Amino acid sequence: MKKIFKLVGILVLGLSTFLSCDEEDYKLETEFSNLGELLTPSSGEQLSIDIENGSNVEFTWSEATSVDGGLVIYEVLFDKEGGDFSDPISSFLSKGNGGETNLELQQVYLNIAASKGGIQQLESGNIIWTVRATSSFNQVLYDGKGVINITRPEGLAVFPDYMYIYGSATEGANVSNGVAFKQISSRLPYDDIQPGVFESITKLKSGNFFIANTNDANATDLTTYYVNSEGKIRQSDTPTSLTIQEGVYRIRMDLAKSTISYELVENIELYIVANGITKATFQYVGNHTFEATNGFFDFLTPGSPEAPSWLGWEEERYKFKFMIDGNVSYIGSYHNDALNGSLIPGFDGFGARPNGNEPSGYFSVFFLGPDAGYWQGAYKFSDTYNGKAFTCRMVFDPKAAEYYHEFTLN
Repeated sequence: MKKIFKLVGILVLGLSTFLSCDEEDYKLETEFSNLGELLTPSSGEQLSIDIENGSNVEFTWSEATSVDGGLVIYEVLFDKEGGDFSDPISSFLSKGNGGETNLELQQVYLNIAASKGGIQQLESGNIIWTVRATSSFNQVLYDGKGVINITRPEGLAVFPDYMYIYGSATEGANVSNGVAFKQISSRLPYDDIQPGVFESITKLKSGNFFIANTNDANATDLTTYYVNSEGKIRQSDTPTSLTIQEGVYRIRMDLAKSTISYELVENIELYIVANGITKATFQYVGNHTFEATNGFFDFLTPGSPEAPSWLGWEEERYKFKFMIDGNVSYIGSYHNDALNGSLIPGFDGFGARPNGNEPSGYFSVFFLGPDAGYWQGAYKFSDTYNGKAFTCRMVFDPKAAEYYHEFTLN
């Protein structure tokens, strides 16, 4: 018995020694053996921001090396002059999802950083930048810091949650019931929307309107704007005089560029993707909403009168088309062509007919543009609406998480 206990002790001691050696041999190192240096732009370089025509600004630095040879991720940090980057005013991953030693930054983002750094419109001042390297759980700032002298253009760089229009040309008579605009961003892979673009789909007619940064008539920061003869948005209590064809418009205010655009929206239709036949036509009913009360669709089956010759299954996919400024364009879902994946991060692919178990956002709608793929952005009808009259509403509510559509049986 004593021999057995002695043998077990030797085995435990040996195993402990092996594990100790194993841990020592494979200890995770998270230190850096080398930190790089900032290269461009050179410290003190001057930049006059030109959001409309200016090229991207390239930041470069030499690489850092981790002791364990692991992947290093880089971020470019910006701060106020005199800051220590402990609470940066802006930060951006480098190219290649943080894996490369350079960053090409659009000037609109430098304008935002300059504004956060206290530089006012049409004034000059300094902001500083550096690089933060991350390996495993270890983060280190590069020793140097670059200084950029920035001259800001006119236009806003830090934006309110919403903008509003009101007046006789709009659906809102006064500031308290002003028509809301939300800030939009690039969602689909081919979008190129820079910060500061605000959008609303609403009715316009000839008359006057004001632009405001809030719909609270008593707000201490209430600021009104107008559109001058050059099409530029300027701060003023003067109303904008508008002469326009009465209709529904997609209006976009680019506050970074101080511009505004109006695109006439017409003829929204729900159509079946397989055969291109319209099954509901929409009319604008106010408050960012289009409604079709004449919807009806029998799902397509092989050999049925409206079925294409190639159809070998029951088919019910649909999306929407419309005219915008005289050109055909499309509205649809976040789905890829196969309905098994999303083109927009954060949404789940769902290829079945909706039955209450579809993911949140399934009925959200997105502007797909004029070149959307044949099946891209399609939805599937619920079995509830097969061969039944229905009403469909398309709601472009600026204060909803997403634009969306919804159905009810007639």
